[in-house]
Amino acid sequence: QKQLISYNQTISESKINQLKTQLNPHFLFNNLNVLDQLIEEDKDKASDFLNEFADIYRYVLQASEQKFISLKEELIFAENYFRLIKHKYGNAYQLNIENQNSDGYIVPLTLQLLIENAVQHNLGTVKEPIYIQINIDRNINVINNYIPKRNAKLTSGRALNNLKEQYKLLTKTPIKIEKANSIFSVNLPIIKILN
Repeated sequence: QKQLISYNQTISESKINQLKTQLNPHFLFNNLNVLDQLIEEDKDKASDFLNEFADIYRYVLQASEQKFISLKEELIFAENYFRLIKHKYGNAYQLNIENQNSDGYIVPLTLQLLIENAVQHNLGTVKEPIYIQINIDRNINVINNYIPKRNAKLTSGRALNNLKEQYKLLTKTPIKIEKANSIFSVNLPIIKILN
Protein backbone atom coordinates (compact mmCIF):
# COMPACT_ATOMS: atom_id res chain seq x y z
CA GLN A 1 0.00 0.00 0.00
CA LYS A 2 2.89 2.36 0.80
CA GLN A 3 4.38 1.58 -2.61
CA LEU A 4 1.04 2.33 -4.27
CA ILE A 5 0.74 5.70 -2.45
CA SER A 6 4.33 6.53 -3.42
CA TYR A 7 3.65 5.52 -7.02
CA ASN A 8 0.49 7.67 -7.21
CA GLN A 9 2.36 10.62 -5.73
CA THR A 10 5.13 10.22 -8.30
CA ILE A 11 2.56 10.09 -11.12
CA SER A 12 0.88 13.27 -9.78
CA GLU A 13 4.20 15.10 -9.54
CA SER A 14 5.12 14.00 -13.04
CA LYS A 15 1.76 15.29 -14.37
CA ILE A 16 2.23 18.62 -12.55
CA ASN A 17 5.72 19.05 -14.01
CA GLN A 18 4.38 18.23 -17.46
CA LEU A 19 1.63 20.85 -17.08
CA LYS A 20 4.16 23.47 -15.97
CA THR A 21 6.47 22.82 -18.90
CA GLN A 22 3.54 23.42 -21.24
CA LEU A 23 2.90 26.87 -19.77
CA ASN A 24 6.49 28.13 -19.84
CA PRO A 25 6.92 28.25 -23.66
CA HIS A 26 3.39 29.73 -23.92
CA PHE A 27 4.44 32.64 -21.67
CA LEU A 28 7.70 33.15 -23.56
CA PHE A 29 6.08 33.02 -27.01
CA ASN A 30 3.35 35.57 -26.15
CA ASN A 31 5.82 38.08 -24.75
CA LEU A 32 8.31 37.70 -27.59
CA ASN A 33 5.43 38.57 -29.94
CA VAL A 34 4.79 41.75 -27.95
CA LEU A 35 8.50 42.61 -28.07
CA ASP A 36 8.57 42.06 -31.84
CA GLN A 37 5.68 44.54 -32.31
CA LEU A 38 7.27 47.10 -29.99
CA ILE A 39 10.59 46.97 -31.86
CA GLU A 40 8.77 48.10 -35.01
CA GLU A 41 6.71 50.77 -33.21
CA ASP A 42 9.06 52.28 -30.60
CA LYS A 43 12.64 51.14 -29.96
CA ASP A 44 12.88 52.88 -26.56
CA LYS A 45 9.68 51.23 -25.36
CA ALA A 46 10.99 47.90 -26.68
CA SER A 47 14.21 48.33 -24.69
CA ASP A 48 12.29 49.09 -21.45
CA PHE A 49 10.01 46.13 -22.12
CA LEU A 50 12.96 43.80 -22.66
CA ASN A 51 14.62 44.83 -19.38
CA GLU A 52 11.41 44.29 -17.40
CA PHE A 53 10.72 41.06 -19.25
CA ALA A 54 14.16 39.69 -18.32
CA ASP A 55 13.44 40.29 -14.60
CA ILE A 56 10.01 38.74 -14.89
CA TYR A 57 11.23 35.71 -16.80
CA ARG A 58 13.80 35.07 -14.06
CA TYR A 59 10.88 34.84 -11.61
CA VAL A 60 8.98 32.54 -14.02
CA LEU A 61 11.89 30.10 -14.20
CA GLN A 62 12.36 30.12 -10.43
CA ALA A 63 8.64 29.80 -9.63
CA SER A 64 8.09 27.06 -12.20
CA GLU A 65 10.18 24.70 -10.10
CA GLN A 66 7.89 25.06 -7.08
CA LYS A 67 4.52 23.48 -6.37
CA PHE A 68 3.29 26.49 -4.42
CA ILE A 69 4.39 30.07 -3.97
CA SER A 70 3.35 32.62 -1.36
CA LEU A 71 0.36 34.72 -2.32
CA LYS A 72 2.37 37.88 -1.49
CA GLU A 73 5.07 36.98 -4.02
CA GLU A 74 2.52 36.06 -6.68
CA LEU A 75 0.70 39.41 -6.22
CA ILE A 76 3.96 41.36 -6.67
CA PHE A 77 4.68 39.30 -9.77
CA ALA A 78 1.16 39.91 -11.16
CA GLU A 79 1.62 43.69 -10.80
CA ASN A 80 5.05 43.55 -12.47
CA TYR A 81 3.64 41.42 -15.27
CA PHE A 82 0.77 43.87 -15.77
CA ARG A 83 3.32 46.67 -16.25
CA LEU A 84 4.57 44.72 -19.28
CA ILE A 85 1.04 44.70 -20.68
CA LYS A 86 0.79 48.48 -20.22
CA HIS A 87 3.81 48.90 -22.52
CA LYS A 88 1.75 47.58 -25.39
CA TYR A 89 -1.84 48.53 -24.55
CA GLY A 90 -1.64 51.61 -22.33
CA ASN A 91 -4.94 52.12 -20.49
CA ALA A 92 -6.99 49.77 -22.66
CA TYR A 93 -6.58 47.16 -19.89
CA GLN A 94 -6.71 48.06 -16.22
CA LEU A 95 -5.87 46.05 -13.13
CA ASN A 96 -7.21 46.53 -9.62
CA ILE A 97 -6.27 44.35 -6.65
CA GLU A 98 -8.41 44.28 -3.49
CA ASN A 99 -6.30 42.41 -1.00
CA GLN A 100 -7.89 41.58 2.35
CA ASN A 101 -5.76 38.52 3.02
CA SER A 102 -2.38 37.70 1.54
CA ASP A 103 -1.64 34.79 3.89
CA GLY A 104 -1.36 31.43 2.24
CA TYR A 105 -0.11 30.04 -1.02
CA ILE A 106 -1.07 29.73 -4.66
CA VAL A 107 0.00 27.65 -7.64
CA PRO A 108 2.82 29.66 -9.29
CA LEU A 109 1.93 31.89 -12.25
CA THR A 110 -1.83 31.50 -11.68
CA LEU A 111 -2.58 35.24 -11.57
CA GLN A 112 -0.32 35.96 -14.55
CA LEU A 113 -2.13 33.32 -16.58
CA LEU A 114 -5.55 34.76 -15.71
CA ILE A 115 -4.45 38.32 -16.53
CA GLU A 116 -2.98 37.12 -19.82
CA ASN A 117 -6.21 35.25 -20.56
CA ALA A 118 -8.29 38.43 -20.05
CA VAL A 119 -6.03 40.39 -22.40
CA GLN A 120 -5.83 37.69 -25.04
CA HIS A 121 -9.58 37.10 -25.33
CA ASN A 122 -10.97 40.62 -24.92
CA LEU A 123 -10.84 43.79 -26.96
CA GLY A 124 -9.90 46.64 -24.65
CA THR A 125 -9.80 50.25 -25.84
CA VAL A 126 -9.16 53.50 -24.00
CA LYS A 127 -12.87 54.35 -24.33
CA GLU A 128 -14.02 50.86 -23.33
CA PRO A 129 -11.29 49.31 -21.22
CA ILE A 130 -11.16 45.76 -19.92
CA TYR A 131 -11.17 45.94 -16.12
CA ILE A 132 -9.40 43.05 -14.42
CA GLN A 133 -10.27 42.81 -10.74
CA ILE A 134 -8.45 40.49 -8.31
CA ASN A 135 -10.29 40.13 -4.99
CA ILE A 136 -8.59 38.22 -2.20
CA ASP A 137 -10.50 37.30 0.92
CA ARG A 138 -11.33 33.69 1.82
CA ASN A 139 -10.71 32.75 -1.80
CA ILE A 140 -9.11 34.42 -4.80
CA ASN A 141 -11.57 35.77 -7.32
CA VAL A 142 -10.34 37.12 -10.67
CA ILE A 143 -13.03 38.93 -12.66
CA ASN A 144 -13.03 40.83 -15.92
CA ASN A 145 -15.66 42.38 -18.15
CA TYR A 146 -16.09 40.42 -21.35
CA ILE A 147 -15.77 42.19 -24.72
CA PRO A 148 -14.76 39.46 -27.18
CA LYS A 149 -12.37 40.37 -29.96
CA ARG A 150 -13.90 40.44 -33.43
CA ASN A 151 -12.50 37.75 -35.70
CA ALA A 152 -10.97 36.12 -32.63
CA LYS A 153 -9.07 32.95 -33.38
CA LEU A 154 -10.58 29.88 -31.84
CA THR A 155 -8.32 28.95 -28.96
CA SER A 156 -7.85 25.59 -27.38
CA GLY A 157 -8.39 26.81 -23.81
CA ARG A 158 -5.28 24.82 -22.95
CA ALA A 159 -3.96 27.33 -20.40
CA LEU A 160 -7.17 27.34 -18.32
CA ASN A 161 -7.54 23.57 -18.58
CA ASN A 162 -3.93 23.23 -17.53
CA LEU A 163 -4.60 25.41 -14.47
CA LYS A 164 -7.71 23.36 -13.58
CA GLU A 165 -5.66 20.17 -13.75
CA GLN A 166 -2.89 21.56 -11.54
CA TYR A 167 -5.38 22.65 -8.86
CA LYS A 168 -7.15 19.30 -9.01
CA LEU A 169 -3.88 17.42 -8.56
CA LEU A 170 -2.44 19.70 -5.88
CA THR A 171 -5.41 20.79 -3.78
CA LYS A 172 -8.35 18.50 -4.58
CA THR A 173 -10.38 21.73 -4.73
CA PRO A 174 -11.67 22.52 -8.20
CA ILE A 175 -11.46 26.04 -9.49
CA LYS A 176 -14.74 27.60 -10.63
CA ILE A 177 -14.94 29.30 -14.01
CA GLU A 178 -18.07 31.25 -14.93
CA LYS A 179 -19.12 33.44 -17.83
CA ALA A 180 -22.40 35.35 -17.53
CA ASN A 181 -23.76 38.83 -18.29
CA SER A 182 -20.56 40.00 -19.98
CA ILE A 183 -18.50 39.02 -16.94
CA PHE A 184 -15.86 36.31 -16.84
CA SER A 185 -14.74 35.07 -13.42
CA VAL A 186 -12.41 32.47 -11.98
CA ASN A 187 -12.60 31.49 -8.31
CA LEU A 188 -9.61 29.77 -6.72
CA PRO A 189 -8.85 28.47 -3.25
CA ILE A 190 -6.12 29.99 -1.11
CA ILE A 191 -3.82 27.12 -0.20
CA LYS A 192 -3.26 27.18 3.55
CA ILE A 193 -1.15 24.14 4.35
CA LEU A 194 1.85 22.95 2.41
CA ASN A 195 2.30 19.19 2.13
